[in-house]
Amino acid sequence: MFAIVAARAQTVEELCGQLNSAKSDSARARLSGVMAYKFAFTDTAEALRLTGEEIRLAPAGDSLILLADAYRTRGLIRAIQNRLPEAMDQYSRSLNYAKRANNKYYEAACKSLIAGMYQDNADYESSLKYYLDGLEAAEQSGDKRTIGACCNNIATVYGAAGREPQLCLKYYARAMQQATAINNLAFAGLIATNMAGEYMRAAKKDSAEVMMSTALDFANRSGTRAYEYAVTLTGVGELYTQMDKPAEAQQMLFQAIALFDSLKRPINVLNPIMALCNLYLKQNKTAEAEVLGKRLLRDAQFYNARVFIREGYKVLSEVSRKKKKYEQSLEYFTQYSAWNDSVFNDDQQKSIANVQARAELAQRELEVQYQTTKKTQELEILKLNNRYLRVGVLLAVLLALLFAVVVFLIFRTGKEKDKTNRQLAEKNALIEQQSRDKDMLMREIHHRVKNNLQIVSSLLNLQANTVTDAAAKEALRDSHNRIKSIALIHQKLYMQQEFTAILLQDYIQQLCQHLKSALNASAVQIQCSVRPTQLTLDIETSIPLGVIINELVTNSIKYAQINHARGLLKIEISTDNTGLCTLHYSDNGIGMPADFDVKKSSTLGLRMVYELTRQLKGAMVYATLPEPEFTIAFPVKQ
Repeated sequence: MFAIVAARAQTVEELCGQLNSAKSDSARARLSGVMAYKFAFTDTAEALRLTGEEIRLAPAGDSLILLADAYRTRGLIRAIQNRLPEAMDQYSRSLNYAKRANNKYYEAACKSLIAGMYQDNADYESSLKYYLDGLEAAEQSGDKRTIGACCNNIATVYGAAGREPQLCLKYYARAMQQATAINNLAFAGLIATNMAGEYMRAAKKDSAEVMMSTALDFANRSGTRAYEYAVTLTGVGELYTQMDKPAEAQQMLFQAIALFDSLKRPINVLNPIMALCNLYLKQNKTAEAEVLGKRLLRDAQFYNARVFIREGYKVLSEVSRKKKKYEQSLEYFTQYSAWNDSVFNDDQQKSIANVQARAELAQRELEVQYQTTKKTQELEILKLNNRYLRVGVLLAVLLALLFAVVVFLIFRTGKEKDKTNRQLAEKNALIEQQSRDKDMLMREIHHRVKNNLQIVSSLLNLQANTVTDAAAKEALRDSHNRIKSIALIHQKLYMQQEFTAILLQDYIQQLCQHLKSALNASAVQIQCSVRPTQLTLDIETSIPLGVIINELVTNSIKYAQINHARGLLKIEISTDNTGLCTLHYSDNGIGMPADFDVKKSSTLGLRMVYELTRQLKGAMVYATLPEPEFTIAFPVKQ
């Protein structure tokens, strides 16, 4: 094994010379395997021929390790050729030979490659299971490089599945520890880039910038320009995009794409292509984004990389929208939504959590087995000592009879307890299954309602772009925003565990951000305060309240003359001990006329505010001092 791993760093010319001078079948088999791995990405036919030689020349004594190596390389070749069923078959053969040889290094390597195939196809549950199994095998082998790779890959799966950054950083930190221990600077740079991404996801920009600098330092000091270096450039380029540094981002992503193309890594190059597409869209470089977006979609479809197929449709939908080809944009967006639902949903989130829980449970079972074995050993020692304490045949007989009675009682009690436990377990399993079915049904309902509302909203938006009458255009856009405020409720419901309540602070902030964008009012400041901050309302209250806020904000921005740098909206919501919720809404605009009466208002928006207040069984008051302010009070159940 170690001879094969060490030889990986040699050039093809050196290996050819050693192969020609090798005098034993064992040496020729090993060198054929090393050369096959080097040709896997550049000349698959030659690589397959060399693996065939490795299998043919494998001597009896070392055959299991060499066969594991050969079939592992064959699996990699089939994966590169997008022949995934054959790749899985070859990986399974390699894993079988590794287990028969009791070689944990190859076992970990095979499981990681299988996990990578599942990860590329967004099957995060299967991917995480194989990575966790591979980490266990790597730990038993003691190979720090493999342990670090498994920890890094586990963290990337958790990140792709949307798990909390702290969990990802824990595994990345362990991977970094292994990489620095063996002075693998290229791999350390890759890990540092991943850690910077998690810090950005956790809104810790300063920490992210430190890790980006560390990543580039490691990568440059390594002196290599291979796979890890290209991945590091890709990650740093994506982070520069998020930090609004387009020139630096474009430079990094161009280098990454060129390096991956030179290495002939067609699947790996999809990630920097996607990142560069997003950068071009952010810069409104529509033509460049369209060219790269078509390449992204074409190559992703060829390799059936589902995550990148989804992103390809998303890029082309945005390009078509910017080119005002709204029907084509909607077609691409529909494809994107379909692929998005197939790539990842909340059931997969639950599966990820289940795999993590099973891993923790397995660890606890090992601890229990250890304690059981220890107590069994102590019991054997006790029995041995008791042999020297016998006081007579009569006492021995009496003890034996007493022991038999106790055993019988324990056995009978144990059987009854086992029967009761089985019945309870069956009932609990049935209850849990019914609960899961109910949750899945509720989530699907909210998901479908959100999708349907989103389609209606998109159609209204497209229709608004086609009409020429200003009043009709404004009415359509107002309807679009009203539907968006309702769709946002259903979106938040299906994305959270609780299906009956909405966290008000988060919902109002997202609604206000949408309205600022939709009404081109980015200069207006909106101050939102909810007390208590964790206040939740049921869906029957949240929907009319959301529409009320939508109408008030829209009215202020359109008619109160506040769409400027000093424009200010204040939204304050609070509850008291009596179960009464109060909304205070004000702006620093021109205010309503002195004789304003909301009951007699001629505008549809304010009439809706009045009717929805009545629907909430509440009351509304409008005052002009010290500043124009609506006060709406209504009863709620938190």
